[in-house]
Amino acid sequence: MDWTLQKPRLQKPLPSQPYDRWVSPAGVCMAEFHRAEGGYYLRFPGQADFLLSIPASGEAQAVTAWPLPDCDTQTVTNLFHNAIQPILGNHTGGLFLHGSAVKLKDERGAIAFLGLSRGGKTTLAGSFASEGNPFLTEDVIDLERRDGQYWLQPKRSKLRLFIDSARHLIGEGHGFLDEDRKQDVDAGDALPFADEAAPLRQIYVLGTDHSASLSIRQFSLQEALGALMPHAFILDVEDKERLRGHFARMADLAQDIGCFALDYTRDYAELPRVKAAVLQNLSAA
Repeated sequence: MDWTLQKPRLQKPLPSQPYDRWVSPAGVCMAEFHRAEGGYYLRFPGQADFLLSIPASGEAQAVTAWPLPDCDTQTVTNLFHNAIQPILGNHTGGLFLHGSAVKLKDERGAIAFLGLSRGGKTTLAGSFASEGNPFLTEDVIDLERRDGQYWLQPKRSKLRLFIDSARHLIGEGHGFLDEDRKQDVDAGDALPFADEAAPLRQIYVLGTDHSASLSIRQFSLQEALGALMPHAFILDVEDKERLRGHFARMADLAQDIGCFALDYTRDYAELPRVKAAVLQNLSAA
């Protein structure tokens, strides 16, 4: 999907009320969804606006972006790859989730970590990668079902990290322009990247209690579907037909792939124990 980046402009009030919003756990609106003639208008407050031109057939024909004057090109590019593309992917029958993933070095396939923003999933994937388990993606799980398996597709060869996570994983962060924001860290010897798809073996959903003791518990089928749905990308919550199709694909995934609740204290010193527990759980399953 090609997209067009227009000249920066301010975000003026829109004539319509949003039919949906993405709101962070802290109550901050991260995105607004508006209907537009011939498609949809997505506003990321303080960052950029996107116009998605989608005819009645449902196949997106064009995506146009207007960043704010102080929104850098990398940020708006990340929004396109990590939000717009998976939103359109699910809208047109794909299976995309918000999460990170690694390909295990012993050829056991891939494992995925789902979680809210700033929940630790990218750092956990990076920690696995630093020990030779190359990462496949850091923000978007793209699954293709074929040959009786779910194949997890590689995305961009970058991890978006805060400076403290970068220093923990690769021992440096001096290139960061803003120490309070995530920035792209390229794959390399310290953080290897897997450029080929791998079969998905298990999914771990990170808990929201960042002080919790280390534990891994398998979800029941009903629990698994409920745990996966908040991490899906949905464009139109009022399109009942597409929602039914999306729900069916998610139900199949919950039934076919083991889904586990993963809780642990968000402390870099805990990561070795967390990784060992995940690998032990994978072997037992």
